[in-house]
Amino acid sequence: MRLSKAKVEDLSARLVDCFAEIEGVMFQGNDAQIRMAAENIISDELMVEERLNAEVHKMLQSYKYEITMERMNYDELFKKIKNKLIAERKVVL
Repeated sequence: MRLSKAKVEDLSARLVDCFAEIEGVMFQGNDAQIRMAAENIISDELMVEERLNAEVHKMLQSYKYEITMERMNYDELFKKIKNKLIAERKVVL
């Protein structure tokens, strides 16, 4: 995750505060519950790219021999596979 836990907590608090100021927005839960839910959502979204990267690294293990023999470039393969998965899954990073 590219943001610290403190930054995620700050962002979620600001987000909840902004929603609270909008007329007609009503929360079902106390402030702490809403902030925790926002933190979880933000953290999950930030982890999407990390999970995708881990999946690509795992997929590239099958090309380990070719990569070590320099028949294939790891970085190029990584980018190609990652972009393919992003397009297939319609992931927004």
